[in-house]
Amino acid sequence: MFVKNLFFSELYDCYGNLLKENQATVIDLYYNQDFSLGEIAEELNMSRAGVHDTLKRAEKNLVEFEDKLFLHSKLEKINNSAEKIIEIVNKIDMTDNIENKDFTNEIKNIKNEAEKILNEG
Repeated sequence: MFVKNLFFSELYDCYGNLLKENQATVIDLYYNQDFSLGEIAEELNMSRAGVHDTLKRAEKNLVEFEDKLFLHSKLEKINNSAEKIIEIVNKIDMTDNIENKDFTNEIKNIKNEAEKILNEG
């Protein structure tokens, strides 16, 4: 359940501005502020069933936006490459005291990861 919540929260970050105002509000309250359907219904003066329907429509829209635009998946790839670059740089830092400072492989790896980031843009 946590992964699903995180997924929709991340999609909302990418595409929230594309949703209808009431859909964006329901997604934000449900996934980001951890409101229950009943709490959202009370807050927005809606029925619980209306909140549920709005939530499901908003989720469907967010998934459709991702299927067409791929912003979330691109962001994940960029973040993964950035994490790999940090790991590689940390390896170089850890071997800094070694007399033979041949970092050819690490430098090639950094270059490859940076190219992945550039190609995603």
